[in-house]
Amino acid sequence: MDAKEQAAGEKRVQEILIAPLEALGLARPSTATLAKFEVMKKELRQKLAYMSEDGLTELREWIEAHPEGKNKDRFPIALKILAKAREKEVPDTGPSRLMLNVFRDELGLRAIRQGWAPELLAFIKGGREWPGRWSQTKIRESADSPVRRLEDIEMRLARGDAISAEEDRFRLQRRAALQTCQDIADQARRKGAA
Repeated sequence: MDAKEQAAGEKRVQEILIAPLEALGLARPSTATLAKFEVMKKELRQKLAYMSEDGLTELREWIEAHPEGKNKDRFPIALKILAKAREKEVPDTGPSRLMLNVFRDELGLRAIRQGWAPELLAFIKGGREWPGRWSQTKIRESADSPVRRLEDIEMRLARGDAISAEEDRFRLQRRAALQTCQDIADQARRKGAA
């Protein structure tokens, strides 16, 4: 993210998240001085600048539903807000060392070949650990339906059948997710052994 994008993102955080919450009357966390609260808001603007308008709106709605303090009239601490933000929209910081290692390994390459790589990637992002045998089985099981659905759509397209707009959207999203995994594997291969 360059300086211009960062500045635009920080402005978006202020306008969509912070200002509306303050307008509703949410006050600083009870553990923060006024100066610390200003620092917290600055940190939130900087660290959440990557988020989309929709993601920030969802985050604001979550904060509105989960205010802190005895009277439920205070901002949650920044750590809680940042953790919830990552659940709603993961920052695109590029692949981690773990992702590169998994997709350089036979496990990642097999997941790409068999079509369950997006679920493997989601597991790694969420758990931040190498999946064991049991986890690998569960990941493959969770991918069974989307893998079959994509195969079915591709087969119908190959026959010249028409597909619905929803199926086309699914196909494009699934293929993009598979391509992301392939890109990570390609990057891992270029970087060589860890």
